[in-house]
Amino acid sequence: MNKFFWNGFCFVAIIVALIIYACANRGYPQGGEKDVTPPQVIKEVPESFSTNFKGKQIDIYFNEYVQLKDINKKFVMSPPMKKKARVSLRGKYVRVTFQDSLKPNTTYTLDFADAIVDNNEGNPLGFYRYVFSTGPQLDSMELGGQVIDMQTQLPVLGATVMFYQNTADSVALTDLPSYVAKTDSAGMFRVTNIKDDTYRVMAIDDARGNYLFVPSETKVGFIDSLIQTISFPTTVYDTIHPDTTVVEGRRTKKGMEFKVVSKDTIVRRDFTMFGPTNLFIPMFDEEKTQLYLVDEARKERERLDFTFSIPADNQLNVRLLGVHLLDKIDQDDWYIEERSAGRDTIQLWIKDSLVYKIDSLVAEASYLRTDSLGKRVLLADTIKFYYKDKPEPKGKRKKEQDSIPAIKFMEISAGVGSTVDLNKNITLEFDRPIVEEGLKNIQLLEMVDSVLTPVDFNLKHDSLKIRRYYVEKEWKPETEYQLLIDSMGIYSIYGLYNNKLVKDFKTKAIEDYGNIIVNVKEATTPIILQLYQGDKEIKVLEERTIKGDGKVIFDYLGEGTYMIRAILDRNGNGKWDTGNYLKHLQPEEIKYLPTEIKLKKNFDVEQDFDMSKTYKREDPSKKKNTEGDKKRNRTNR
Repeated sequence: MNKFFWNGFCFVAIIVALIIYACANRGYPQGGEKDVTPPQVIKEVPESFSTNFKGKQIDIYFNEYVQLKDINKKFVMSPPMKKKARVSLRGKYVRVTFQDSLKPNTTYTLDFADAIVDNNEGNPLGFYRYVFSTGPQLDSMELGGQVIDMQTQLPVLGATVMFYQNTADSVALTDLPSYVAKTDSAGMFRVTNIKDDTYRVMAIDDARGNYLFVPSETKVGFIDSLIQTISFPTTVYDTIHPDTTVVEGRRTKKGMEFKVVSKDTIVRRDFTMFGPTNLFIPMFDEEKTQLYLVDEARKERERLDFTFSIPADNQLNVRLLGVHLLDKIDQDDWYIEERSAGRDTIQLWIKDSLVYKIDSLVAEASYLRTDSLGKRVLLADTIKFYYKDKPEPKGKRKKEQDSIPAIKFMEISAGVGSTVDLNKNITLEFDRPIVEEGLKNIQLLEMVDSVLTPVDFNLKHDSLKIRRYYVEKEWKPETEYQLLIDSMGIYSIYGLYNNKLVKDFKTKAIEDYGNIIVNVKEATTPIILQLYQGDKEIKVLEERTIKGDGKVIFDYLGEGTYMIRAILDRNGNGKWDTGNYLKHLQPEEIKYLPTEIKLKKNFDVEQDFDMSKTYKREDPSKKKNTEGDKKRNRTNR
């Protein structure tokens, strides 16, 4: 052998050996590295993928002590059993005991997800699945996909996905599913080793843990069509990197040159794919239909409260019983009705002092409720209301007999700060129903040449909350105003007058605002555009409706970060409608624009929103910012 070649070869070999040695002998910090190695399965009794199983238990052995983390939530046996299997921890092994009879000729999977962790650092084993069959063969088909919350467009964790060979709609209300799976944090699910068949697929939030769907109470999602399992051959080509290296040499004018090379190998793999594994299940809350009285209360002497299970235009009629003053009371006109914004609470303000001064009232309340057949019927219910004045706090010094009692005023809440937006109204809310004659004493004054001058305005009454009014005015920019209600100007139906109210404020400048212009494209239904802020708790700020393609302008917006979502209002009723499983009705689709819009003062931001595109809503903590497709200063247009 050429001496020069041999010396060069030895030199390269030594260098390679030193590199390998250095990589294999890294130093550790004092105390050793943190254990990140998950436990390993060393034995299964019987082995996974066994057939002709006749036993009552399965033992899974590990190379170290393990723990079970949230096993009751994460462990899934499929097909499910009426009496669930018991999973117990026995040091270095886990035992699964079957408490119900196994079906003959059936393939079962025991899915532990990531519930098995080591005893020291909690390192999860991973998504461990054990398979066995009570017959001579193992089923091999599988289905998979993702569950997404239709309103938030985010993955659903822990949803129970159910697969039925009996494809009747009602089977989900009465029978256990043929197979089950649970979703992970990405909303993904996978059920393996199932029979080759056609399935009805749905998902529920199985809080009761019984694999049964309860209409209007259980969160649900479903696929419109039946799903047929499929299998097909496929080929994958992998590049294999060998563990050893080769030193190649070549002769040059300067002598021999050497290099260490690795020769890759292309390997062909033929196998069978099962599916489909790209199923999509939109999940939603059905509209609650059970109407009933949840609570009745008398929190104030002059008021009776009725709270119902769902928002409804419920007809409530209340008649007093057993009161010795009944002959002096008009049963059709002894209270004023007020409804909450959500329409699920009705408050009755008692007008007659002969009634509200009585501590114990008995009344017959007639209202609609849902019966056992699902129909709404009129129910008459006798209810007792009791109220007792709160005693004075202990230790409070008694007032002298000749002391003058403090005047009690009616409280007024004025929704106005030091500044007011040019497009906003001022809200006035009284703590008791008022006599409307006093509303004429509300004044609005505008600063004109350094003098507060009365100006006209419109006072609008809220349609539901009878104690609420809105001061409407076309405000001038950068102008000082004063809202004034003199003492004793307004009084309640109980004879309480107001204390003097003075609110000074100034309107904002036009330059304080920006606009967001949304270009709606490819719309095939009416679109409800919502401008919102917040991630986990979404606060809708503005809403606009458009019948098709076009521009939507959100104006008078302060500097800040905004987001946009679109409701595809397929029935054109101006609101989002949920779905219904038994009626085969999917909820209306909601699309979230995946980017945030940062708006500055005196700027317009223009943003395209294509309704034909599929948008994936990102995790709120990972969303990226944008300043829109186009941005311009309004003063430089």
